[in-house]
Amino acid sequence: MKLNKFTQPGENVRYWYNQEEIDIPEFKYNESDLRGAWVSNVANIDTPRGLPIEEYKAALDRIINKAAEYNMNALIFQVRPTNDAYYPSKLNPWSRFITGTEGQDPGFDVLEYVINEAGKKGIRIHAWMNPYRVGMKPIDEYGSKEAYLETLSENNWARLHPEHTILDGLNKVILSPSHPEVIKFVTDSIMEVVNNYDVDGVHIDDYFYPYAKIEEEKEMDDYLKYRDTPEQSFDDFRRSNVDKMIKSIHDAMKNSLNKKGNKIEFGISPFAIYRSNILIDPETGWEKGSFHSKGVLQCYLGLYSDIYRWMKEGWIDYVVPQLYFPFERPDVTYHDLTAWWAEISKETGTKLYTGNAIYQMGTPEKKEWQNPDEIKNQLSFNSNFENIKGSIFFTFRDFFEGENEIKNKALESLKALWCQK
Repeated sequence: MKLNKFTQPGENVRYWYNQEEIDIPEFKYNESDLRGAWVSNVANIDTPRGLPIEEYKAALDRIINKAAEYNMNALIFQVRPTNDAYYPSKLNPWSRFITGTEGQDPGFDVLEYVINEAGKKGIRIHAWMNPYRVGMKPIDEYGSKEAYLETLSENNWARLHPEHTILDGLNKVILSPSHPEVIKFVTDSIMEVVNNYDVDGVHIDDYFYPYAKIEEEKEMDDYLKYRDTPEQSFDDFRRSNVDKMIKSIHDAMKNSLNKKGNKIEFGISPFAIYRSNILIDPETGWEKGSFHSKGVLQCYLGLYSDIYRWMKEGWIDYVVPQLYFPFERPDVTYHDLTAWWAEISKETGTKLYTGNAIYQMGTPEKKEWQNPDEIKNQLSFNSNFENIKGSIFFTFRDFFEGENEIKNKALESLKALWCQK
């Protein structure tokens, strides 16, 4: 079936470059496919803070029960939002997003509770880590980086080692991506979870070098000290720093099994545009790149994350591109990017899930997201590609129905697709 445009009835949706009409087959339900959602703990997007233990557990139960209602089999649960932890850690303080105070013990192991309760309903947990982020606010209101770091828990690694921190373009504190000590600390933090919890995966999203770019002069000393060769460009230096972290995590995890005897997978959820095609961007494009308008943000150039290399080298087990674009957006489209990721994942042998944006449904100022069948059509479109093995939705709070009727209808159709037992 050809997909008719919601915003322009009578006209079909086409691929961006060659203008061929796209096909929308019937959705193919497969019980083994991943059906999941991100649970965002940073800034308490999906979970509360400061509740008594039983009330907090009840809030977690509400999430797990809702996931089961949608026949989900995986939750991507954020356990390290800002150099902190949702579990008792020897390396990171308890997260402020649990109790309101960094370092304060909430009285129970949140990650362990989620693993156990979700497991009772057949839901697997992937531990979602942010590698570099330390601060959520610019340091301006504190007066200096040093003053901000003093507000952190005494055992926060960034406070203990300010020499391994740097400011991004918004004056927020992150760990310095180029420092070998940071790479080891991030790897050790991940392995603490891998070695102590029955998780099915470790998951890093799109926050590598920050969207708010680090000014080059802030990192110049590191470039001169840590570059691989004198000839290495500044951009290649930054990509190499992230490459080293990803390979370090892969090497540490490669023989790790959970209690079920399954390999604990390492997955990445990148921004959906890796590189533009050379045909639309002759200056910075790549012959294998994706098609969309010129001038868009690219992982390779803007976030210094060479996801294709990680896939080609076998450093990651799965990839979840954040395909948060509708079919009818004029500059970047869901179908062009999804087809690209399906091809590149098949080439590299990397397991592929799509990252989908339930949170966008019914956004008033975005006419392309007014179609209540947008999500249904996206998952049906995925059925064109045998190597797409499931979908993950951002973010969990959007699975609770509210006043947005377009989103409610999208949720109803998603539940129908996923509950075909």
